[in-house]
Amino acid sequence: MGDGANARKLYEDAVEYLCRHTEELRPLIPDAVWESAVPLVRDADPAGDAWRNAVRELHEAVEAGGVPNGLGLPAVMGVGDWPGRRIPRASGWVCPKQNRCGRVELRNGAATPTPTCALGGAEMRPVGG
Repeated sequence: MGDGANARKLYEDAVEYLCRHTEELRPLIPDAVWESAVPLVRDADPAGDAWRNAVRELHEAVEAGGVPNGLGLPAVMGVGDWPGRRIPRASGWVCPKQNRCGRVELRNGAATPTPTCALGGAEMRPVGG
């Protein structure tokens, strides 16, 4: 997330949310995180990295505690956070001529013999093949 006014507003909104709901959120945050992050959030310069990192740490602790989207900060992706390869969710057959027709089965089902495409007049090909 950037350092602009919009980013700062998001972080300030997250702190405001934490302050309004401290009683409910405090039990979800481990003591070590609370004791290290709260003094920084309270005393550090909101324009600095230390302040934003402390808010992010509290956000992640609340999210890990079971509150979807934590304190409301958008997700960030870092090294190693990229999604893996796409997992095929379907199997089956598609028409050999411009995919005009198809018969798709869920991957957990039993495979069927290769059907003939009525429109294309040829054997259909496997999904993704």
